[in-house]
Amino acid sequence: MRRLVLLFGLCAAALAQDSVDALARLLAQKGVITADDLARLNSTAGAERMQALVSLLQSKGLLTTTDVARLNSPSATPPPAPPARGPETTVGSAPPVTSQTKVPVTLYGNIVINSFFDTSLNNIEDIPLFTGKQGSDPFPNDKSFGMTARQTRLGLKYQGPEVGGAKLSGQVETDFLGGQAAFGNGVNMGLLRLRIAMGRLDWKDFSLEIGQDWSIFAPLNPTSFAEYAIPSMSASGNPWIRQPQIQAELRHALSDALKLKWQLAAADPNMGDYPTTTFSSGRSPLIGERGRMPELDTRLAFTDTVDGRDYGIGVSGHYGRGKDVGTIGVINAIRPVDSWGVALDWSLPFSKLFNITGEAYEGRALGIFSVTSGEAVGAVGTAGEHGVLSRGGWLQAQFSLNPKWQVNLAYGVDQPDAAELPVGNRDKNQTYMGNLMYKLTSSVTFAWEYRRMLTDFRNQLFADERGDQSNLAVVYGF
Repeated sequence: MRRLVLLFGLCAAALAQDSVDALARLLAQKGVITADDLARLNSTAGAERMQALVSLLQSKGLLTTTDVARLNSPSATPPPAPPARGPETTVGSAPPVTSQTKVPVTLYGNIVINSFFDTSLNNIEDIPLFTGKQGSDPFPNDKSFGMTARQTRLGLKYQGPEVGGAKLSGQVETDFLGGQAAFGNGVNMGLLRLRIAMGRLDWKDFSLEIGQDWSIFAPLNPTSFAEYAIPSMSASGNPWIRQPQIQAELRHALSDALKLKWQLAAADPNMGDYPTTTFSSGRSPLIGERGRMPELDTRLAFTDTVDGRDYGIGVSGHYGRGKDVGTIGVINAIRPVDSWGVALDWSLPFSKLFNITGEAYEGRALGIFSVTSGEAVGAVGTAGEHGVLSRGGWLQAQFSLNPKWQVNLAYGVDQPDAAELPVGNRDKNQTYMGNLMYKLTSSVTFAWEYRRMLTDFRNQLFADERGDQSNLAVVYGF
């Protein structure tokens, strides 16, 4: 109870002084939140940090639904919006909607409306990851305009009782990027897509999680509302996936300032070769499943506090085993595929107004992480039959000008080994991104974004394409 009162007091003080960053750093120093938690808070648009912090404390079992309701009262701090787990954050601060039963469930979400203008033919019109080949559009003009609400996100969070000395929690989260309904006007009837479905037990220094959640391999993401349902820089240097897994997390304070976190996970072994052309209720074994073992991931992260700011760095690794099957002539053939990767991630808050984050990686057969997307394992009998090697990364500079305005500038590149690709495949994909976010109210955000994509194809210079997208997002969080 004393700790809860202290947290309330700190929250109120931070609001009064407009110093949520200072509060987050203080909680990190005291071991209440981890360095990764602090890095995610730092990547949140300025005006949402208080809401995200309170929700983070709620997810750790330090605040109950009743406590949050107290904070929502006129005499308390502005109410939080429960954040999504993982690198992305949730915007908004309307009071949480709780169930009317004895089950402590909170509803949260973001209604996201995007309007966009493209200057090239892209793989996905509203959330482009890379361009098509120059001249591939049968019409003379590749330009297009559209609007969509399918990046809207909804979720439920469960805060349960203490079990064996651990706080029990759970989460289910969806968006509407699962496709369009098969009607003539179905383009605006987005289908539900599962993002997160997991349960978690949190002890003081150890956590156990089972379900579908963000991978611990290369866990950070750039900040964007134009690419909200699919993380920004996907297929341009940002490895990511949410997948079924069993994850263990160990936390240890090496000193008052230096913190360590070690994570281990056994996850679904898919390698990114699932067919995307049809909907199916069935599932057939593919390259990863034929390896007959789970994917193994691990991450070791350190943070150090300097002048009240937490500098974080993490090193992660991935390994999976699979079998590539096919025919050479009339002979059936099987080729082993070792999917592996190493990644470095960092968060460097040089001041409360300026932060640099990013990742760099190298690996083979990382298609499930949107690395060499759709080309990560070649057909049997080709140079890439054992998996295609690729390397890349992304870098973002974030400027929190004040509680209402934020600017993000980023660059990312994915460059597979061209010698392991067929002629005509993508052998380099780059993206430049800049956005400006304005917090109109505690629940409404406007975000303007410009994105330039440069996609190159092996031995086909005439097909190399440069495309641009301008995007305006309006976000209502609750």
